[in-house]
Amino acid sequence: MSAEPVDAKTIKSTNPKTRVAKPKAQNKPKAKGLRTAARILDAAETLFAQKGYKGTSLRDIARNAHIQQPGIYKHFDSKQHLYAAVLDRALSPMIEAMQSHLVDGGDEAYAQLLDQMTDLLAEHPAMASLFQQALLVDDSTDNQQPITEWLVRLLVQGKETIALIGGASHEEQAIQIIATFNLVTGYFLSQRIFETLAEGKVTDPVNIERQKQLLRRLARAWQMP
Repeated sequence: MSAEPVDAKTIKSTNPKTRVAKPKAQNKPKAKGLRTAARILDAAETLFAQKGYKGTSLRDIARNAHIQQPGIYKHFDSKQHLYAAVLDRALSPMIEAMQSHLVDGGDEAYAQLLDQMTDLLAEHPAMASLFQQALLVDDSTDNQQPITEWLVRLLVQGKETIALIGGASHEEQAIQIIATFNLVTGYFLSQRIFETLAEGKVTDPVNIERQKQLLRRLARAWQMP
């Protein structure tokens, strides 16, 4: 008795490789959506830093993200929601790093924290400009409130971290926090100064490492009795 003929559709549907590939096909839209959202966040972060919240439009962001403006609303409800997402993406890891080092403690913890904060800002260097805006602009306006709240959280967390070193008054701790803040964030605002004095970019890995080495030396000096 001859075997029943098997058509091409049956062969395709019973092929293990075809069955395994189906979940990948289903995941493609989700992966594409995540990439688009990340591209929107990158564009928004850069523009908010360059032009401020008020000076940045969703049209500008869409253009820089290479999408149509209505496409933004598939990922973010509003400009304010997008701004909040930009801040959360960059600053949540900084808060978590500070909290982690509060738990770990140790003589090297502070130097390691400065290393980590530098690396985090290297991933989002535009945040330094947003911090500067928050310090220079009236924080009573609704559009400045989110970054101001984040800045306060970071400074309060920084105070708790500095307090672990001990041996300093509240005023001395405040000055140390200001110095640390300026050293870490100010570095990423200094591209024009750097290119006047040397070649390359402040965000080049070799220069980031030089900055971290300097911060380690300063951190150890601050911890000396």
